[in-house]
Amino acid sequence: MINEYTQSAEELWAMMFKTIPGVTLIGSQTAGADGNKTPIPLIDGGTMVFSGLGIFYTDKSETQRIGIVPDIVVKPTIKDVQNNTDALVNKAFEVILK
Repeated sequence: MINEYTQSAEELWAMMFKTIPGVTLIGSQTAGADGNKTPIPLIDGGTMVFSGLGIFYTDKSETQRIGIVPDIVVKPTIKDVQNNTDALVNKAFEVILK
């Protein structure tokens, strides 16, 4: 299960799990915030931070600023929130039980 809050190491784990036959990623596209952080100190005391590594799928397509795309897209609706229903977990159980 992944969603827009999935970032950094979790995105890498999702990519690794996806290499296993039969694994299905369910949810919404991740944040695309993977890779290391390289800090550069500025003269005013601030810091500029950028990613110093490129992260790519095995087909060489980029994941940074794009994210990991799920196999099955599930996004909570207003009705789900009103009914205190977790659409992502429900879909995960539906896929597991098939």
